[in-house]
Amino acid sequence: MKRRINNSKFGRMQGLLLLFCAVLVLGACEYVERPENAFERRFTWFSYLSGEDLKESCRTHGPPRYRFIYNAIFTEQVRIYEINGFPDDGGGMIDAEVLSSDVSPEFLQLFPNWPWSGKRAVAEVNDVEMKLLRTSLEASGFYDSTPVGKILDSHSFYWLVSACEGNRFHFNAWAYPSPEFDNLRFVDVLRRLDGTQIALPETRELPPEESEFRPKPAVAWDGSAGYSRFFAEILSDGLRAAAQP
Repeated sequence: MKRRINNSKFGRMQGLLLLFCAVLVLGACEYVERPENAFERRFTWFSYLSGEDLKESCRTHGPPRYRFIYNAIFTEQVRIYEINGFPDDGGGMIDAEVLSSDVSPEFLQLFPNWPWSGKRAVAEVNDVEMKLLRTSLEASGFYDSTPVGKILDSHSFYWLVSACEGNRFHFNAWAYPSPEFDNLRFVDVLRRLDGTQIALPETRELPPEESEFRPKPAVAWDGSAGYSRFFAEILSDGLRAAAQP
């Protein structure tokens, strides 16, 4: 017989957990698997961006796993590609998702309420495509050193990639504008594998009135104005919350 959980007691426990996570500034509650509700996701975003779960999976040998995240101005669109290889070193599966207020009006109800309610497409990737993806990562400088100390602004364009390959964890980041961003080769490969039928947003220069940072803390949310913004500092193997540069 399954034990029935008292909903009110469970709600209080969940509320305390979320409060504890909030105090630890978004990143300390580790993302360990894809959460299935927005309540959990709000306080695992930095951990997810850093690929903490992929890093943990590298402790045991397994198929390669890749995570690509395109922040195309957080309040406009976030693009996510999860690619998991098959155990036989052949192909794999790609899970592409577009998170955007255009696709899901609830996207920005609460910062950073990441509801996994965007446009999603899952497909199989063959061994040739997997090899092409890895080759494109090499050509993009993924395995080179990260730009440690650089501050990423959610109100901008950047790519984050984390991966676990043969018990080794890799992480890197590219911010626009930069020559490194312009040299990314994996973007075209992802376009071909993407089944969402939603075009990747093009980068653009932001005018001063759009790029100006209004509130002062590291994480800013103004629900009445629909304004969400945060900053992250690049580490050698991930990210951490940062103050405005």
